[in-house]
Amino acid sequence: MVPAPTSPTSTSPTGASETGASETGARQVALVLRIGGALGAALVLAGLAVAVAQGGAGWLHGAGGDPLGGGAAMRLSDLGGGLRHGRAGAVILLGMLVLAATPAAGVAAAGCAWLRARRAWLAGVAVIVLLLLVLASVLGAAE
Repeated sequence: MVPAPTSPTSTSPTGASETGASETGARQVALVLRIGGALGAALVLAGLAVAVAQGGAGWLHGAGGDPLGGGAAMRLSDLGGGLRHGRAGAVILLGMLVLAATPAAGVAAAGCAWLRARRAWLAGVAVIVLLLLVLASVLGAAE
């Protein structure tokens, strides 16, 4: 008689599959990363479209120049006003912020999934990674 094959998944004392919990967490993290990446890219492309529509067509035809105009550099404090006034640079900056924040959101989603799966040490690693990302952004902004 041939023994029945063993399943690669194990069950917890409550009978729940540990692999099922990790797959759910992986799907949530992938969803966060897909949405963040797509939203950020769409915002950057929309900002470029606004720049072209507002007179940046010379840039496309090889005439040179900056498609966003000379005042494209913005500070975060100018973001709200730039968005209200429909400035292309503000839309692009918002897209870049979304793209920059997407990996941190993925780490946070993974940490939440690990907490739900009762893997506290992995959730602790996620917290440490998030703290390092915050520290790096604070130190980078101070430069």
